[in-house]
Amino acid sequence: MEKMTHRERALKTFAFEQTDRPAFDLMENAVWPELAEFFSKEYNLNTTDEILDFLDSDFRWAFALPEDEDKVVERETFADDLGDRFLGDVESVADLDKKFNPQPEDRVIPDFKAFREKYPEHSLIFCPLWMPGFSGACQDFGMVNALCKMATDPEIIKAYVTKLGDFAVDVLQRGIKAGAAEYCDFYWMGDDFAGESALMLSPDMWREIFKPAIARQVRVARDAGLRVLFHSCGAVESVYEDFIEMGINAHCGVQTSAKDMDIENLAKKYGGRFVIYGGVDAQTTLIHGSVKDTEEAVKRNINAFRKTGGYVVSNSHHGLPDIKGENLVAMARTATSFQY
Repeated sequence: MEKMTHRERALKTFAFEQTDRPAFDLMENAVWPELAEFFSKEYNLNTTDEILDFLDSDFRWAFALPEDEDKVVERETFADDLGDRFLGDVESVADLDKKFNPQPEDRVIPDFKAFREKYPEHSLIFCPLWMPGFSGACQDFGMVNALCKMATDPEIIKAYVTKLGDFAVDVLQRGIKAGAAEYCDFYWMGDDFAGESALMLSPDMWREIFKPAIARQVRVARDAGLRVLFHSCGAVESVYEDFIEMGINAHCGVQTSAKDMDIENLAKKYGGRFVIYGGVDAQTTLIHGSVKDTEEAVKRNINAFRKTGGYVVSNSHHGLPDIKGENLVAMARTATSFQY
């Protein structure tokens, strides 16, 4: 088959059509300090673009960064009594209204036209950064407090999710107005609401409290012509049918070591109708495995979707300092040299 451009390869993958080789991405184009050091030392590559070109990634990500990044609160724990749980004392919707009013204009919308001119042959993803309902509530209220309110006083959490959903839709609409749908192919969104073995709340509770805001955001993106990637860590297969029904095109960051997330199960149940974007496990293979283990994992994933299409080779997560740089190189080289 004739060699495709990066964008052609990505779009055909999402159409479940034959490609010259598997689509490949370094998740969110993220190059963390330890990885940057590895590429500088081993390959004399010193910028993100140099690294992405070396890995031959098919995607480039355009981020809507906060206007003042110094104001972004980094939370390393969900514990109720540690860190900044600024909604921890909220006991009513009225209390919430006084304390929580996110401002969409704080996100700086990228220059999508310039981004497309810089990457004319790549598939572009508009990423407005992290605006999650469930994990956001766990961070802002404290996890135990948030989970209790979901069960005993869900109207407070629903009001929180609605406000956050309005914020996300406003950022998305401003992005569309600025050319996101004209110059990009994908819109990224996400939330973490699962552990290693199951959702952290019942599927029915997730559907009642969190699904409507997700569906609204998906609808706005899809109506504008953008395909939707949804990131969520852990065992989320139990709501894949909900993802598909809402119009989400792909699960981005698939953790194959979680329950029911093994690649053969996903290919059998969803191949040809839902794109799996990730699947090279960042908790197991990329940290503890060898180069050969990584190569075998990539080939296994590709072959699972060989008949149906709809698979993008990528790491299941990023930023972990003990992910081996040589394994990420092996992941990329195995994907980009694979011939169907």
